[in-house]
Amino acid sequence: MGQTEELMSRVRLIHWNEVEAAERGERLRTAGHVVDAEVPSPSSIRDLFGHLPDAFVIDLSRMPSQGRDIAVLLRKREATRSVPIVFVGGDAAKVERARQVIPDAA
Repeated sequence: MGQTEELMSRVRLIHWNEVEAAERGERLRTAGHVVDAEVPSPSSIRDLFGHLPDAFVIDLSRMPSQGRDIAVLLRKREATRSVPIVFVGGDAAKVERARQVIPDAA
């Protein structure tokens, strides 16, 4: 990893559509972040706990209940409990429900 990448924040984007994840990941890269935007699968969920990012960005525009479940899982694990979670996209009511479950999320 180069010196510039060491200064950039590492973000794990969680989104359920591969095309949209790539697009949103590129937006985050343009904003100066190092991004992992791989669409989660049941076999890759445990990968969330290795190589911890500086923040998890969970897109609630698709499958918001799964995004909320991932956030709960992240908060239950000691290793990821202190990593910031940011909810983006989605219906305002569904985002609010997710924030009620994970009140420290932005």
